[in-house]
Amino acid sequence: MSREQEAKKSYAHGFTLIEVAIVIFIMLIMTSATVPWMRTFAESTRLRSAARSIRSLMEFARSSSITQRTEYVVLFDPVNEGYWLSLLELLNEESGDTITDSSRTSLSESLESLSDNTNLSEAVAEEREGTENVISRTGGILGIPKALPKGIEIARVISPRHPAGDNEAVDYITFYPDGTAEDLEVYLQSSSGRVFLVSVAESTGRTGIRELAVEEIEELGLQVSQ
Repeated sequence: MSREQEAKKSYAHGFTLIEVAIVIFIMLIMTSATVPWMRTFAESTRLRSAARSIRSLMEFARSSSITQRTEYVVLFDPVNEGYWLSLLELLNEESGDTITDSSRTSLSESLESLSDNTNLSEAVAEEREGTENVISRTGGILGIPKALPKGIEIARVISPRHPAGDNEAVDYITFYPDGTAEDLEVYLQSSSGRVFLVSVAESTGRTGIRELAVEEIEELGLQVSQ
């Protein structure tokens, strides 16, 4: 076989520059269509995960309140995008808009104040008696903030203290030993505008989550996803 024939055979099994350019162009189109969808899917997953995490903590607060016969609370800080577990007796409401939680300042000091508090049930007091570290199932997370995922914010909190939904103040929900709780609605919103509602029924203390429709988001005055 001559060199000319070998060159023609090699050329026949290769790709032209135009063919390569067409393939690259098609890949770019597919990528540009796929990336936004993947970004939206990931954001939706984070939003749903945040709602489930809050529901899990509130269910834990409810069961702990029933078991330990004392009022537990879950606090929400819209400004710093966080939430945490505490005890009602550790809260200090200096005014209608200012709520401080001593469990956030020093966990050891909070436990000392709890052990000195005669209002606690004997079961709770026995758990803490003669110990410096937390041994109860709630102590390990008492006052420790949980951060929301990136791109997720607390858009609004509606409670008996803030019925209009003030998103500038720390708010909380109380769970009682009889299984009931305060009414609460927490609206979580992603950067794209999707909104999940985490709500608690007063009569049962049960927590539910659901995604809001566009009409409901508009009624709340929140930004609607594009």
